[in-house]
Amino acid sequence: MSAFEAFVTVHQYQLAAIPEDLWLPLFMKLGEDYLDAGNYVELHYGDPLEGYSLHAKNGDQPIKKHSEIFLVDHAWTTQPDNAHKELLENHKLLERLENLMDIEAEEFEEEESEKEEELEHDDEAVRTVAEQANVSYDRAKEVLEAEKYEIVNAIMRLTVDEDFKKESERLQDQVFGQLVASGKAQEKEDRINKEKEERRKNRHDAWLKERVNNVCKKMWSYLQTYSYSVLKGDGQPEIQTAWYINDEVGSAICHSSDPNTMCLPFIFSRGASGMIPYTVMFPIKDIAPGEIMTCDLIPKNLERPIDKAAYLLAYENRILPGQEGVSVDEIKKLSTEFCDKLAKQSYQPTMDLPKVNCSNEKKERGDDDRILVYTTTEFVRQNLSHSKFKLTNDRTQADIIWFSQDFTEWDSLKPGQIINQFRYENCLTYKQRLADLIQKTYGSPSWTLATYNLNTQLAEFVGDYLNHDGDEEEEDQKHHENLWVTKPWNFARGIEISVDRYLPKLIRQHDSPTPKIAQRYLVKPCLYKNKKFDLRYIVMVGSDGTVHIYKMFWIRLANKKYNIDDLDDYEAQFTVMNYSNFPMTQLDYKSFIHNMEKEHSIEWTKVQNDINHAIKDVIMAAASEQQPLGLLDKNMSQSYESFGMYGFDIMLDDKYNPIIVEVNFSPDCTRACQVNE
Repeated sequence: MSAFEAFVTVHQYQLAAIPEDLWLPLFMKLGEDYLDAGNYVELHYGDPLEGYSLHAKNGDQPIKKHSEIFLVDHAWTTQPDNAHKELLENHKLLERLENLMDIEAEEFEEEESEKEEELEHDDEAVRTVAEQANVSYDRAKEVLEAEKYEIVNAIMRLTVDEDFKKESERLQDQVFGQLVASGKAQEKEDRINKEKEERRKNRHDAWLKERVNNVCKKMWSYLQTYSYSVLKGDGQPEIQTAWYINDEVGSAICHSSDPNTMCLPFIFSRGASGMIPYTVMFPIKDIAPGEIMTCDLIPKNLERPIDKAAYLLAYENRILPGQEGVSVDEIKKLSTEFCDKLAKQSYQPTMDLPKVNCSNEKKERGDDDRILVYTTTEFVRQNLSHSKFKLTNDRTQADIIWFSQDFTEWDSLKPGQIINQFRYENCLTYKQRLADLIQKTYGSPSWTLATYNLNTQLAEFVGDYLNHDGDEEEEDQKHHENLWVTKPWNFARGIEISVDRYLPKLIRQHDSPTPKIAQRYLVKPCLYKNKKFDLRYIVMVGSDGTVHIYKMFWIRLANKKYNIDDLDDYEAQFTVMNYSNFPMTQLDYKSFIHNMEKEHSIEWTKVQNDINHAIKDVIMAAASEQQPLGLLDKNMSQSYESFGMYGFDIMLDDKYNPIIVEVNFSPDCTRACQVNE
């Protein structure tokens, strides 16, 4: 097999998107890392975009369709969570990205005391000193400049008796000599220099952080992604995603819905030498000399024109004029109509969970009449000690099956068996499906926050954001409080959750390999001693829809005082600490209730009743609707019995109203089992 044939075999899935006539030239260029796009294209600035754009070179010949293929290097490959740290540590990369993104970085300025001060001449001040000290204009000006235009000091200097001045200077010299001899003068100078250096370092750190923040904001207009597979320790493949920014050539290509260029990530495997990521670029139309080069930046899974237009709002100064699509006003109108519809909805649940069709015959147990329990849940295995129950390793013989994973083998369940899951309970435990359930039943009840599926409701989300936004440049309060939290559909423990007010970043969460929702951030939460908190309630739902709420709830408390101005401070913005390296505050619910009533002058009983009603409303909606919206399946007749146990995460707003943040599958009840009341 030739080297080229081996190349085709190894890269066949990537090559499928590239015209076959270009495979050999691509192979040749990859082998030599040959970046020759500069022979055919050139950068323009301010033509027709505000920043950089890429054009075919002016000349006699066009770039013919499928005639060339170019390698584009990657300027930076990162993970968004690591971007800030990487840029703080790599100043050359920071400067390159500032230039690439057309960010004008301010020069670092020294303190005023470290610079030559040029004082503005004040003719009136000079005349005042000359008059009061009875000296000439020129003499007054000379002394004023020496005293940095401190008028009183200048007058005193000009009017003090000469003998007194000499004696004063003698005493100053004497004191200074004593200070030098004692070493205190040196200590003072060292202290002053140290303080000066610390101030300079703090200002330099703040200046550098501001530069990094500017790049981290604008990078969402340039980041692209590709996914690849790696083998885990157990030999199983795992899909990972890299975020990258093309070099100056690739980053200058702008968007068009009728593009003339195709850009694709290409991971070149060099065998034992490893893999090198590139972007490959080739013309899909004839490109005339001087013509701007464009590609399609919109993901293929966005089908509605209004979603495409909303997505393009993430690409500031990278859209070919006239290619914006649906207007911003139409996006805002769509959101307004959507929110108005939700607000007008009314709903009356029917509660009709599936009936169990099973024999009334009693199971033969022999001499041992204990209930057999099969479980994969550790806290059940460790704490189930009641004499009526017995653990078994045979699932087929179990009376009760308690799984901590999603159960899928529903057809294997026998008549009379009881399992701790409802077949379609992901209508509660998947965040996008819980939002769908609530929107299609209650609409927008007071106990929820506005939530959008970024895969299917991108335009509705963007419109909601724009309808509530203010002026970023003027830093008004509306923009400051227009905060959204993005979360994966089905992750728990605070994984991949972030808070932001920057629209391009929020929009680009659509491209995350893990599908996400965007949920309005509770900007004005109820605080406990100035700290954020949420409450975890354990809720059991019986087979008949009966809701049991465990009276003891768990308080998850932020470590630092709440501060909306610092979204990067995890310990101030988030409450889940037990799965991180941060310390966790333990607080029992009785002390919490006592302190809340004292701090806020409220009766907890009313708050608890509101929480109970909100939880029951959610369960009743799920138990009233057919799958996939709810728990019901009109076509299913089941012989087994189900119950569900869920972790409801509740926050309170500053008016003590409950907000259901999310519902968790198979909550960890270890602490509940350890408490002896």
